[in-house]
Amino acid sequence: MLLQKWNLLTMTFRSKRVRSNKYLQTLRGSPCLVCGYGAEAHHVMFAEPNAMSMKVGDNWCVPLCHSCHMKLHHYGDERTWWDLQGIDPIKWARSNWEKFNEECQ
Repeated sequence: MLLQKWNLLTMTFRSKRVRSNKYLQTLRGSPCLVCGYGAEAHHVMFAEPNAMSMKVGDNWCVPLCHSCHMKLHHYGDERTWWDLQGIDPIKWARSNWEKFNEECQ
């Protein structure tokens, strides 16, 4: 009985995350959102509920150069870090993902 409840609980938190190597490749080398240098893909961790410690979908990635990416992770509070940069990564990611999907069709 307890195992059934646990399985039901874990199933409610699992959601299919978007995975797209092609999309991640388009972000790599794009200008960093903060400084403009060549970027790598950063997953915006607060974009989706962090169920079972799963990484958010690739659709919630934004381009950050290695230096800015490390600064963000060292800062610790991702939401506050983005606020200090004056950038809304959720808005950017949503818009860029939609544009990517339109171009792929």
